[in-house]
Amino acid sequence: MQNPMPGDDRPTDESQPLILDLLAAFLGLSDDTDNAGRLMLLGPTGAFVGDASLSARDMQIAIKALAAAKALTEATRGMELPGDAPLDAKLEAELEEYCIGLDTDYLVQLAAEDPAAAVAEFDEITSDIDTDGQL
Repeated sequence: MQNPMPGDDRPTDESQPLILDLLAAFLGLSDDTDNAGRLMLLGPTGAFVGDASLSARDMQIAIKALAAAKALTEATRGMELPGDAPLDAKLEAELEEYCIGLDTDYLVQLAAEDPAAAVAEFDEITSDIDTDGQL
């Protein structure tokens, strides 16, 4: 992972892959290059991990996503959620074939702008799935 500021030669601590994933997620929010603020991440020892310039749009996307994550966390508090249950290989292949035509970039962008519209669009796209789950 490279620091997004050209010529910035601050030493970085890349020993924490989870925090690097978080930084990469912030860096990938949008292609908007207007700088409305900077986010700096430090590792558990205080060592600099990296930073990201965020546009106002990036911040709005992040705020909405974090609010949704918080709502999910609160709604599922105390529930026993399945871990990494193995997927049925046949069902996975069938779903992959069905979803190969989905424009996920469009759906993600729509969700960032209007979550209800994104859900409606996804429901429309998948409306031909039978009630028993068959495609």
